[in-house]
Amino acid sequence: MNPRWMGVAAAATTVMLVTSACGGSGGAADSGGKSFTFAGFGGALQDSQAKAWFTPFGAAHGVTVNQTANSGVAALQTQVQSGSVQWDVVEDAQFQADSGCGTLYEKIPDVDRSAIEPKFVTNECGVPVVKFSFVLAYNSNKYPKPPVSVGDLVNAKDFPGKRGVSDKPVDGVLEAALLGDGVAPDALYPLDYRKAIAKLGSIKGDLVFKSSYAELQDGLVSGNLDLALLPNGRAYDAAKLNPAVKVAWTDAITLYDNALLVKGAPNAALGKTFLGYLAKPDTQAALSKVLPYGVLTSGTPPKLAAEVEPFFPDNPAHSGSLRYQDQKWWAQNQDAVTTAWTGFVSG
Repeated sequence: MNPRWMGVAAAATTVMLVTSACGGSGGAADSGGKSFTFAGFGGALQDSQAKAWFTPFGAAHGVTVNQTANSGVAALQTQVQSGSVQWDVVEDAQFQADSGCGTLYEKIPDVDRSAIEPKFVTNECGVPVVKFSFVLAYNSNKYPKPPVSVGDLVNAKDFPGKRGVSDKPVDGVLEAALLGDGVAPDALYPLDYRKAIAKLGSIKGDLVFKSSYAELQDGLVSGNLDLALLPNGRAYDAAKLNPAVKVAWTDAITLYDNALLVKGAPNAALGKTFLGYLAKPDTQAALSKVLPYGVLTSGTPPKLAAEVEPFFPDNPAHSGSLRYQDQKWWAQNQDAVTTAWTGFVSG
């Protein structure tokens, strides 16, 4: 989900997996007790990936999956440029995959990505994974007539109260502000971020900026926040602890990550095998069943439990509601936006 996801876990962990009876699952070859390192975004996401991906992959191939934190593109550049690469496979944002393909990440022509929905394949290096949406979660006890779209984040007249947002502008808040100010979904980009900031300024007294999604989730659970713009998985976790938490899906700002092989990875062959595994529909569906993030493969999405489906981006009821964030625009404009945003938040 990229480093904005939730305080990246700094401590590395290891998933130790044995071979023996589990080897050969799905025709997998025994990799001779080797290991590789996956750098991800920590928190509930990486815990879920361990259950859905690392454990079965390791058991089938007889390998050890070492987990560590993706501490950012600067750290990766240092590894690649110095020739001392420590990571093999990383999860990163789509725009990072697009811009770093061939320089920071290896091209993977021999990895079968044919099961991935073609529109999600935007580079020669990555396997698209982990589709998630920024939804507007709210306390249904406070709003008998509920919000209906993420644009209602800025509708303080009909939905008064404290609203939590990320302190990072890329986390859907600017798109939500423009949608609430009447901009049509198909006219969001190029993003008029100054107009968005001005709209948010009109309700700044009601905004609560948080540095992690965990804090937004906790605010919904405790009732300290009446609404919050946060990833759908975090909204689901909040609802498990506070059933009054519901979500508005219309115009949910949606994006996805890529899993990538680092340029010069020390365990490249095993890393490619793992990327091929991630490109399979069953693998992506396995993660959805642990944490309700969407799949990037073609075909019918997995059916989740009834209590989970309202929080799942691939729920057919949400099919016309998702607005994909323009990652190319963000890659080109993030610095300018961040400068303007920082002045707004701190001012």
